[in-house]
Amino acid sequence: MERRSGLFHRPSQSLPLALASKSNMTTNTSTSSRRRAPAGAAANINAVRTLAILAMITIFAVLGIFVKLIPSKVSLISSSKSASSAACLHGEEQTWHGGHPAKDRPGSCWCGGDEYCMCTPSLAIDIVLYSKTPSMDEYSVWVVRRRDTGQLATIGGFVDVGETTESAVLREAEEETGIIIPLEQANSAMKLIGVYSDPRRDNRRAIVSIAYALEFIPSATTTKVGTSIPKAGDDAKEVISVPLAEIGVKYKGEDWYADHLTILLDFKEQMATDGSVVREGELYEDVARSTCSSIS
Repeated sequence: MERRSGLFHRPSQSLPLALASKSNMTTNTSTSSRRRAPAGAAANINAVRTLAILAMITIFAVLGIFVKLIPSKVSLISSSKSASSAACLHGEEQTWHGGHPAKDRPGSCWCGGDEYCMCTPSLAIDIVLYSKTPSMDEYSVWVVRRRDTGQLATIGGFVDVGETTESAVLREAEEETGIIIPLEQANSAMKLIGVYSDPRRDNRRAIVSIAYALEFIPSATTTKVGTSIPKAGDDAKEVISVPLAEIGVKYKGEDWYADHLTILLDFKEQMATDGSVVREGELYEDVARSTCSSIS
């Protein structure tokens, strides 16, 4: 061991040439790999970003198609509760008020396939089915008891699309009582009582009803079961005969559904010869309607 400049100096030992070369190659390879790694990672990141962008574009495209396929009436319903507007745009909800007894009931408007929405009244018919008593000196009226409320009501229902109100009278009479009115007798047996359009008359929705008087002659009319006695069908619980003189006297107030007592009292006045009809217990004293002066 030699000492130089006050420091100990260890003579270097040479590595074999082959081993040194191999060590250098390994070192160079590792260094090269470490230098290339950042470029590969950046490429991977760019690929992930590209895939994410393509996925987002695909999602938005699918959502756009889905929104177009959703029924318009689903997206058009709003939370408005106003019942005073003449037409409700975009199928907004309404609250109907009326009935007997009166109460509020929510509903919504109808929208067509062209996305045009409107709140127009539904069209219905009411039938005062009457017949002469065996003594032939007074009349009785056939009414139904409703299954849903248990109240008395005139025979009737909604007019179907493509159907006239006169045809609806014959159909509803058959469905609710079984009575079959021959077409050749329909014109002579059916008389117009009036049009009832008061928005308060029914709490299910705004309904305009055309009321008809229909004379039931047992000897000239039959039923679906082959008898001359009306029998409850469809949504009627029972069919009963009520003397016309007792309507508004014995049967009044909330015994009757909606404004049906008003319809029957109007009929009673039209049939009366002296005009002395007591009016009590009606849904409203000022029910909006247009009536005929007489049945004849």
